[in-house]
Amino acid sequence: MKCRYCGYNLTFEDEFCPHCGKENDQAEGHVAKMKYLRKEYEETKEKVTEKDNRKSRRKARLIVIAIMILIVVIMRIITGTYSDFDIRYRRINQKKENYVRKHEDEIRQNLEKMEEARDYIVLKEYMYNYNLRSNQAFNDYSRVFTGAISYCAIRSEITCLVDGFKGYDESTGRDRCDTIAIYMSDWEQMVEGGFWDDPADSPMHAGEHGAFLADIRKDTRDMVQVYFDLSDDEASLIWKLGKEAMSDKLYDKCMDLYPEVCGDE
Repeated sequence: MKCRYCGYNLTFEDEFCPHCGKENDQAEGHVAKMKYLRKEYEETKEKVTEKDNRKSRRKARLIVIAIMILIVVIMRIITGTYSDFDIRYRRINQKKENYVRKHEDEIRQNLEKMEEARDYIVLKEYMYNYNLRSNQAFNDYSRVFTGAISYCAIRSEITCLVDGFKGYDESTGRDRCDTIAIYMSDWEQMVEGGFWDDPADSPMHAGEHGAFLADIRKDTRDMVQVYFDLSDDEASLIWKLGKEAMSDKLYDKCMDLYPEVCGDE
């Protein structure tokens, strides 16, 4: 699986991305189960080892051994389930990698057309379809891909606010403003490369890539300004706020503009 923030390869054992430090919510269930099992084991071990006499210690050791065996069995079941999924996932990815390697020129031409047309949504879906973000052959598109992902994420949350759609997870207006604020406040670090200390002459910012990044930021800013009814000054200043202050500002606007989503909170 890939980190949805930076595209780094992850496993179901990774609670956080070792590259960018973001939480690996794709493995949340597996990590929670493992934490629960470890906690249960440690608590049980502490209880049974409190016995002082030899007979109690012998029983305690047997209980600990039994618990350890049970944990091993459960872990094997869990690991086996995820391993089967992982094997299928790897096979699919391998087929995609083989296809991309054989059709790299064609794929790059398609990317260039999407980039030139500023077709952010299609470019993002195309990137995900062929796992291009983690493909080193397309490293020069890294910031372009991240920009498209951020734009589409913000657009999706705004669409839900406008439509009054709470989602299957019953997301509130505050939740959506928080998500928008995360992507906006991380823009300079994740999209413009501050997190990776991109040099000024980086190919990720050269030529059409640089023009694309400038345009997508402007288009994102315009989108936020329109749907949150911000003045020009507000639209400019909001990008300079911290994540929490930015979310509060967006939510204040949301309360007036989209009461069907935020009115009952």
